[in-house]
Amino acid sequence: MDQKLYSGLRCNSDKQKLITMIKRVSHYFLTLIVATTVAVSVHASPGVVIEYIEGEDKAQAAALLEDNVLEDGIEFINEVFTLQRDITVIVGAEEGPLYDPSVSEIYLPYHFYGEVLQRISQIENDAEQQIVFANDAMLHTLFHELGHALIDQLDLPVVGREEDAVDGLASMLLLEYYEDGADMAANAAELFALEGEERGELEAQDFWDEHSLDEQRYYSTICHIVGSDPQQYQGLAEEIGFSEERVDICDGIYQQLVSDWELLLDEVFAPERGH
Repeated sequence: MDQKLYSGLRCNSDKQKLITMIKRVSHYFLTLIVATTVAVSVHASPGVVIEYIEGEDKAQAAALLEDNVLEDGIEFINEVFTLQRDITVIVGAEEGPLYDPSVSEIYLPYHFYGEVLQRISQIENDAEQQIVFANDAMLHTLFHELGHALIDQLDLPVVGREEDAVDGLASMLLLEYYEDGADMAANAAELFALEGEERGELEAQDFWDEHSLDEQRYYSTICHIVGSDPQQYQGLAEEIGFSEERVDICDGIYQQLVSDWELLLDEVFAPERGH
């Protein structure tokens, strides 16, 4: 073979190897860039995560895990809210229910779930219905604490009691975006009533507490249910003893509640993405 021709072939072969190597390196770095971008994107989208702590209340923990009520609620939150920071829901914490703004954590103790079951067992004998009641109350509580987290993260203005405001948010999320939201909110209201019955005689501290009285929280939640659809829940209004005037007031209160929260959450709330 001619030496020049041989040298040319060898040169072309070396070039081809070099091109192949460049392609492989380029593909590697492109893959790395894509993977890094995905990782950054995931990290750049804060959301709510849940953590279960092992404890002595294994029966309550098992019931919560089996029904996935909190996971479903968190999935809904992550679908419709754009958060600024991650929020961790600690199930099995010793304290709570509460939101700790210093670490962006929501605490939901197992014993709270057990107390809810114990309270409803006083008026409901069916075990399955007791679980439904407790799950509804837990979901309302989760949304209540989410309200505190949103006020903290977004530095939202609150006129009046913050506890009343986040009660309203919890009711609104159930009534507007859950098929059985009225029943779920009614169960949450019933829990307030049961807690009020256990309280005993009112003391001075009950009036200066950051929460409204349990009885007030009960009637406020029922008012939200009635106000969400006065015609559909006319029977409930009559059962509670609401006058026609009160029903009209509840209608206005609820519409204002929805309007105010949607205005405050305008940039971070996209319910069309959710249920």
